[in-house]
Amino acid sequence: MAVTLKNKVLLIENSKTGKQKTVLLILEADGTLVIADSESDETEILARIKLKKFPTQNVILTAISKALGSPHTLIQFLDPSVVLDSSALSGLHKMPVDIFNNVYLDEVKNDALILCVDIRNFSSFLCKNKEEEVFSLIKDFTSNLLSCVNQFAFGCSWYKLLGDGALIIWDKTDEKSVSEAIAVFTTYTDFANEELFIKYEGLGLAGSLVTEKVFKYEISAEASQLMYRDYVGYGINLCCRLQGLAKKDELIINRGLASTGLIPYTAVSSSDYVQSLHLLKGLKEEDCSGILFYDPDSASS
Repeated sequence: MAVTLKNKVLLIENSKTGKQKTVLLILEADGTLVIADSESDETEILARIKLKKFPTQNVILTAISKALGSPHTLIQFLDPSVVLDSSALSGLHKMPVDIFNNVYLDEVKNDALILCVDIRNFSSFLCKNKEEEVFSLIKDFTSNLLSCVNQFAFGCSWYKLLGDGALIIWDKTDEKSVSEAIAVFTTYTDFANEELFIKYEGLGLAGSLVTEKVFKYEISAEASQLMYRDYVGYGINLCCRLQGLAKKDELIINRGLASTGLIPYTAVSSSDYVQSLHLLKGLKEEDCSGILFYDPDSASS
């Protein structure tokens, strides 16, 4: 029986004493079998043996017995790998970290759609509540938010948690992506108000939604075999800055998104808002003339 080795964990038994033990096996590219003790807090390498034969089960057990100084038999493989369905895999591909596959993307998305959401008055909540309450709330907030994203933002390209908020990006702005973004914001706002934040006065969800150019790229940390995805660009800065001006239950959009006709909105050009916009760092002049609020009621007027 051939054995595929990539961080394989085995439960083995000493043929003489009957004592059981778990070991971690790694087969290196040159055919060297690394045998490590998987029971210790710090993984201890027990032996490195250059295999001269194809790594069948018998060959592996012979090498283990040699390394441990007594004959051992295999009880079972303790494979820690997880089998994921297609929807779970799709979700993983949208997260910032994935298994490195030697594919580096350097892409410009000229009309990406960016949604940024954040909890209002979270800093005050941190100061007033015990650690247990903080952990309980932030875990509920983030886990339910990710569930909402995976359910309603199926077409998004990428998302990342930002402490008490999140950033979600679609590579293209169209009717479908705008509809998904609005569904995420409105659905989660309702849930937060009716269930999540009901015990904590002042907490609420706010956000911004913009269409702008962004740059998508990937880098690899090859030692850990991980790939990191990220986006940069004016659209990211604009979305995060505008989000800071939104109050509880408010969603601010930019003029680029308003001009598409895909979303109903109300414009407010008060001097206070214009002054606040000009105080924000890195905004273009055309984005500082007033605030545009998502307003579903304006669609019927």
